[in-house]
Amino acid sequence: MTQKNYDDTIQKKTQTITFRLSSSIIEDLKEDAEIEKINLNQLISKILSYHVLWEKYERKVGLLPMTKPFVKDAVNRLDEEEIIHLAQRIEKDTSKDIFNSIKIDYTVEDFIEILRAWLNVVWMQHYIKKGKNCYHFRIQHDLGKKWSLYIKTLVVGLFEDILNKKLEAKTTKNTISFVFPRE
Repeated sequence: MTQKNYDDTIQKKTQTITFRLSSSIIEDLKEDAEIEKINLNQLISKILSYHVLWEKYERKVGLLPMTKPFVKDAVNRLDEEEIIHLAQRIEKDTSKDIFNSIKIDYTVEDFIEILRAWLNVVWMQHYIKKGKNCYHFRIQHDLGKKWSLYIKTLVVGLFEDILNKKLEAKTTKNTISFVFPRE
């Protein structure tokens, strides 16, 4: 199976293709590119890579858009045991189906790439720093301690199941930090 990699830092083979779009869409995209301080080509590549890495699987596995206040309130009504159960039993299986639909074999970098695509699609801020032997990855949100527990449980469980490796994770009220091993 061909390895896909949409990370901007890696040199990759490209092709030129032409699309016909309405002028209003083009203007909106140019405005978005300017706001993100990237060129239009980079923005389009980013949008299409998110689609290929995550969005095309959303409907297939039944993901639904929810508002942030709804999610925050719903999660905060659950006790920690229920949150862990949801992340480990229900959500992990659905997320694993998405991962298995995308690829069969994963590297740590592949896992991080798909995690980043999901976080970008759901507009959750995240930061990654490449260290000598690891990647330091932090997710920033404002959904509270229980959301941090949910994401930590889900990501650690997925990583350990898919890559058969341990993942170090810490949480605060509004952040989740992971230390991914480098291969």
